[in-house]
Amino acid sequence: MSTIRAVPRPKSEQDLVTTSLNLPATWLEEAGVLAAKMSEAVGSPALGLQDYRREVQMVFQDSYASLNPRLTVEDTIAFGPWVHGEGRQAAVARAHDLLHRVGLAPERFAGRYPHELSGGQRQRVNIARALALQPRLLILDEAVSALDKSVEAQVLNLLLDLKAEFGLTYMFISHDLNVVRFMSDRVMVMYLGKAVEVGPSDVILKDPRHPYTTALLASMPSMDPDNRTREAPLFGDPPNPIDPPPGCRFHTRCKFAAPVCSAREPGLGADLGDDLVHRVACHMADPSSGHPGAVAAMERA
Repeated sequence: MSTIRAVPRPKSEQDLVTTSLNLPATWLEEAGVLAAKMSEAVGSPALGLQDYRREVQMVFQDSYASLNPRLTVEDTIAFGPWVHGEGRQAAVARAHDLLHRVGLAPERFAGRYPHELSGGQRQRVNIARALALQPRLLILDEAVSALDKSVEAQVLNLLLDLKAEFGLTYMFISHDLNVVRFMSDRVMVMYLGKAVEVGPSDVILKDPRHPYTTALLASMPSMDPDNRTREAPLFGDPPNPIDPPPGCRFHTRCKFAAPVCSAREPGLGADLGDDLVHRVACHMADPSSGHPGAVAAMERA
C-alpha cells in the first residue's frame, strides 16, 4: 500500500503526529483490492486520479478555511458528485441526504454560508462533503482539535456512527491521545516523519515498547491528585526535521541511548508476539542490535 505520510508540525512537547487506522470488519474483505490499487502510482492506468479521488477523501483541521465562503452548504456538498458526472438534481438530493445523516436539517442549513455556521456545524459539513463521493478511506487530519470538548465528543460519536453505516476506514491523525484511544483499532506513532511503533491500540496504549511512545503516554495529565507528574517525560528540544540526526532520530532525547543508536537507524522490527502485528523501531527490541538494553533483556529471558 502506498504511504500516506503526515509531515510533523511542532506545536508542543507532543511534537509528532500519531496516526491511527480504524478498520471495520466489512472493509477487511475488500482490503486486498484497495491495497492492490494503492500500491500503484496515483494517475497510473491501475488507479486513475478520478478513481483515487472517489475512494480517498479528507477532512481538514480548519473547518472554516477548508470551505469556500461563496458556496452555500448545499452547493459545497453537491459540487463533488456534480463534477464527477452526476446530474445536478441527483447531486443536490445526495447533499440533502448527507446533511440529514450528519445531524443538520437540510431545510435549515442547505442555503446557509460557512460564516453562518458554528465550528461544529462547519465540521459536519466538511464530513458530509467528504462522504459525497462514497469513499472507502477517509483521512482526518486533526479533525476535532479546533472544537470545544462538548462539540468534539458529538463529532467523534458521529464519525463512529458513519463508519458503521458506510463501512468506512479512517486514517485519523491526532495529537490528542484520548481521542486516539477512543477512535482507533490500530495506531502508528511517528517521530520526525518516521514510524517508531505500530500495533493494536489497546496493546500500544497499555504496554508501549518505544521510549517515545512511553514518553507521550507519560505526558498525559492525570486526574488523580496523588499521581502528579514530578518530572518532564522528555528532555531537550526536537531536532531539525529538515536535517535529522543520524541513526535513530530519537536518540538525542532518549535516556536509553547507546552508541549503536547514533550509528545505525533501526527499522520496524519483527512482530513482538501480540495477537495482532505489533512492531517497534528501537534497537532495544532487537536482540542482535548490540544495544545494552536488548542484551540485558535477552539474558533475563
